[in-house]
Amino acid sequence: MDDTGERAETGASARSGTAISMRWWDAGLAVTVIVMVVLATTSSSGRVTASFVAVGLLTLVWFALARPAVRRDDDLLSLPTVAAVAAVVAVGGLAVAATPELAVVQAFLMPLIWTLLPGTRSAIVANVCLCVAISVGFVVSLGWSAESLATAATSEGLSLVFSIALGLWITTIARVGAERGRLLDELREAQAELAARHRDAGTSAERERLAREIHDTIAQSLTGVVMLAQQTRGALAAGDLVTTRERLDVIETAAREALTEARTLVAATASAGPAGTDVAAALRRLGQRFERESGIDVTVDAAEVELPRDLQVVLVRCTQEALANVRKHSASTAARVTLTATDGTAVLVVADDGTGFDTAVASTGFGLDGLRERLHLSGGRLDVSSGGDGTIVTAQVPRAAVTAS
Repeated sequence: MDDTGERAETGASARSGTAISMRWWDAGLAVTVIVMVVLATTSSSGRVTASFVAVGLLTLVWFALARPAVRRDDDLLSLPTVAAVAAVVAVGGLAVAATPELAVVQAFLMPLIWTLLPGTRSAIVANVCLCVAISVGFVVSLGWSAESLATAATSEGLSLVFSIALGLWITTIARVGAERGRLLDELREAQAELAARHRDAGTSAERERLAREIHDTIAQSLTGVVMLAQQTRGALAAGDLVTTRERLDVIETAAREALTEARTLVAATASAGPAGTDVAAALRRLGQRFERESGIDVTVDAAEVELPRDLQVVLVRCTQEALANVRKHSASTAARVTLTATDGTAVLVVADDGTGFDTAVASTGFGLDGLRERLHLSGGRLDVSSGGDGTIVTAQVPRAAVTAS
């Protein structure tokens, strides 16, 4: 899911949560109003009209000021919020002044204040103001006496302590929830970043794999086609039509094989290596083909070795690259390909009797480096020795596939 979708889902969830919360607040108001109406009608104070006015003011303040402030998504102490809290405090005092039994309204108003105000200090101050207003209401409705003062002090003192304790507990839970939400957001961002890096690493590895495949298959085949075309041009210039026709047949075969390899890569299937046959047979075919294209005598002595398909491909590619280097660099007239096996390792050796090269000099080509990388990923290794009597390329792979970490 992209960022736009995540934001839309988060926004939808927030709106759904707010809608559920508002339904609970509306239900709380309805219960409070019903209780206040019942208490007003059964009260012995006889101030039914004033009580109903207080109930009406509570309903008006809720829908006109408090409810819109509860629905706000920000945590700022805004003017509408201050106005809503002031109205809530005034309604609480007026309701108790009308009828002492209506002090039950604070069960609704105190949690409402904690919800409206963004800070703990401001909520405590507002609750103190509400308790003071209700205490004044007690004195107004009951008259100025030591008994009414004691009733107000005791009732509102306990109510204030309970409200602060409950408010702090709820605030702590909300803070912990917000922190968990922040940590979850950070975790999602870290996971998204990690997934992006994994995709980049996978893309890079796939590019390197395709580069190796193209170099070891299509590029080698096209190199052979170019050299055969040069030989054909020379034979044609000399008037040797028989050789020309033979070279053209070989060019056609090499071009078809290159086309097959290209189609294999495009189809994103396994590399164009041995399919349904063992590696020894594939090496013999490769030697015959190379001998036809290059004119270099190739001797293949390959044991029947059972290997996983991917390791067979690795050995065939190593042989292709080593023989290509024989043709391009060694000036050798013969090459030998040997495949042997021990209990846990298959060993491929490609040797020639050419001029050799200095192995201490860093290679500028891609071939040997690509072979080393390919063998490393397969759990094997490449050794190259060269001198005046020729070059020996040795590739070793485990007889069981190794998964690169």
